Amino acid sequence: MYDKLIHRDEFRLRILLTNECDKRCDFCLNDFQPKKPVAYANTLDVIDCLRAYGSFMKDKSIVTFSGGEPGLHPGLSYILTYAKHYCKTVKVVTNGKAFNTDSRDFVDVWHVGVTDKNQAVIDFLQYTKNVIVQLVVTDDVTTAFLSDFVPFYRKYGILVKLFIDFNSNNKLQLAKRINDIEQMFNNAVCTRFTGRQINRGIACSGCKKDCVTLKALWVFPDGKSSTCPQGNAAYFDDDSWDETVERAYNAHLYLGEGNKK
Repeated sequence: MYDKLIHRDEFRLRILLTNECDKRCDFCLNDFQPKKPVAYANTLDVIDCLRAYGSFMKDKSIVTFSGGEPGLHPGLSYILTYAKHYCKTVKVVTNGKAFNTDSRDFVDVWHVGVTDKNQAVIDFLQYTKNVIVQLVVTDDVTTAFLSDFVPFYRKYGILVKLFIDFNSNNKLQLAKRINDIEQMFNNAVCTRFTGRQINRGIACSGCKKDCVTLKALWVFPDGKSSTCPQGNAAYFDDDSWDETVERAYNAHLYLGEGNKK
């Protein structure tokens, strides 16, 4: 069901533009950020980080903007323009608020979080075809609901990505529910591994926490950065983003099968 090494050789940039959101979903991790005080990433600082990361990773560069809700950041359009200039692949995780950005043509993939069948996502297809719908499968999300939910997007060619509710005490049951839907709708549904990752480097040495993240440099709305969104690694305190990017990359290097956690 899961390929736990699928992102083994990747090193991504995850920029959390704000911890604010116009929705209050109980299951939302908010990428483990505190929701108060509200913060917005400094636009020029973000662009300098993009420059350093893009220059370091070149054609392998993948940046994802999330939050909170990145569509609430006043500089999003400006940031996306520079993101595509520096990075090979630009992704935005949004509840739909970011659809209104003037620079949506610079986004390669849109990950849209929904809780039900959302016509706004379908309407957005007039601007792009690169949309993935994301749904968190909580204890209340039934197989019957998913059996109706997936075809709504499938008929428009939209891939549905299902996530296990990280806070649920019934993760095994939810995983089975997702697996059943994957079998039912071949090639229309995907998921990802939530648990103890085995493809990490020294940045995650000794960590006992389950994880939903990829190997990345995480940049937070207050300007801090780390290899871990859960606060299990120290923040970087370097003189430049160039130094931080290289240190984060080296800390995430895959050390082989003997490095399993």
